[in-house]
Amino acid sequence: MTDTQMDPTPTDPNAITDVRTGSMGEASMGVGAAVLGILGLIGLAPRALDSIACIAVGVGLLAASRAISRAVPAPTADSARHPRQAIPSSLAMTSLAGVAGVVLGILALIGIGALAMLSAAAIVLGAGLIMAGGARARIEALWYARTAGDTRIMEDVAYAASGSDVLVGIGAVVLGILALGGFAPITLTLIAMLSLGAAILLGGSTITARAVGHID
Repeated sequence: MTDTQMDPTPTDPNAITDVRTGSMGEASMGVGAAVLGILGLIGLAPRALDSIACIAVGVGLLAASRAISRAVPAPTADSARHPRQAIPSSLAMTSLAGVAGVVLGILALIGIGALAMLSAAAIVLGAGLIMAGGARARIEALWYARTAGDTRIMEDVAYAASGSDVLVGIGAVVLGILALGGFAPITLTLIAMLSLGAAILLGGSTITARAVGHID
């Protein structure tokens, strides 16, 4: 085996643990945010649940960034043609958005400019999800470059998940802007958190499942 044709299966046990743990954390935070968004929309303490959902989405993005970063395959002769430089910067922006979402959610939860904080959080978290979707798409391109055609179904699912990340992220940004303008801010931010949670849940089971499948 030459230097440019490395074994596609990562063997680092720490990487395996990080991918699996990050995937589960991302999915659980996505479920939590979606459930909280639904409960808030039906009128159960909407502002408090909106704030907690915001924190959950932020933590989910942090977990997603960790999991995605550990799912990057080793380079081969074929995959070397695909750009890797944009992946770390996208994941760094995703992590920053996650941290900002957690901070804004906490500020909203304790009553400091709650409506403004939640509206800003929807914008920031939406942008973070767009970055995560871009990183997933690039990593999927790297995996595609090194796998056989019989994995095409998983590739299609991964591309769909990354595409939905971008669409949901754009929607969350738009909802956040409208909420900042005073158009039913609680309702719009709850919808944004619900959508972001669902997208995080979907995305958490695609690239990570692909990587774990190769690991196993």
